[in-house]
Amino acid sequence: MMMQPKTIRHFLLVSSLYLLGQPATAQQTNNTAPTRAHQPTLQAKIDFIAEFDQNGDGQVSHSEFFTERQHRLALMDLRHNAQIDVAGYQAEYADRLDQRLAADRKGQLKQTEVRFAAVDKDQDGRISSAEYQSSGQSAFRFIDSNKDGQISKTDSKADPVPQRRGQNNAEQPRRRPALVMPTTHSVSGMLAMYDTDKNGEVSAAEYQQIRQQAFARTDADQDGSLSAQEYMQEFTDRVDQQIASTRSAQLKQAQVRFKALDKDENGILSAAEYHQSGQRMFSRWDTDQNRLVSASEALPEAESAPATSDKAKKTTRTAP
Repeated sequence: MMMQPKTIRHFLLVSSLYLLGQPATAQQTNNTAPTRAHQPTLQAKIDFIAEFDQNGDGQVSHSEFFTERQHRLALMDLRHNAQIDVAGYQAEYADRLDQRLAADRKGQLKQTEVRFAAVDKDQDGRISSAEYQSSGQSAFRFIDSNKDGQISKTDSKADPVPQRRGQNNAEQPRRRPALVMPTTHSVSGMLAMYDTDKNGEVSAAEYQQIRQQAFARTDADQDGSLSAQEYMQEFTDRVDQQIASTRSAQLKQAQVRFKALDKDENGILSAAEYHQSGQRMFSRWDTDQNRLVSASEALPEAESAPATSDKAKKTTRTAP
């Protein structure tokens, strides 16, 4: 069913009132925006810029931002009646999320090929049990920074330090991935993967036992070594499980965001409600109020938490 010309004109007219308007002042924004109880970070700004930077210049103009928002709004209008319901809101977000997850999946599998080659020390095209355990022991020793024979939060200094802007001109901050897999390169990853009894620590014996079990599961033909195909298949299964879990959780959060934007609680998101949210978001990052968001300008000031319940706090996030 095609949207009627009159409906299109009405829809775009309502939207344009927000697209062409002047950005809200900081005072106006604070009066209408839900208060968030956290300190805005450079990483969050990098994520914002990466999401809305359509021309690849490393910054987001007011016009650029709202052009993309308008495009998304049109995609959400599943019934072509200039009104957005939760199904349309989720469907548009799911399309963008799935594209990011697919790209991240491809990158993760590519890295798995690199890891296989690194563990296969004798380069015979297979990973023996000895090679597998040797790789695991090296990872354990690295993360066990205090050398007490177990991995816990006391070893947190072994976690990789995030790259800061300006530390390395060749490595600029990047948007956070949609798909995050636990890694043996960090304390948190080790605990997520090997702390099966959830006591906050992983002993060397516990770690070795789980590694042996993982090797046996991965060795599908039970010949005592892992082929590249077996190694890849085991990791692919874990990646796909993580994608399913991430997708489910993110779509539930999309429902929460929809309810936060639906100020009159009628189950319908109007163009006005959607663009008001966008204006608050843009104005918050545009701290110098020049209608341009860049990584170099100052971060927004932290806002104090409102006196409200935990349940209410979960619904006060500004939607993307």
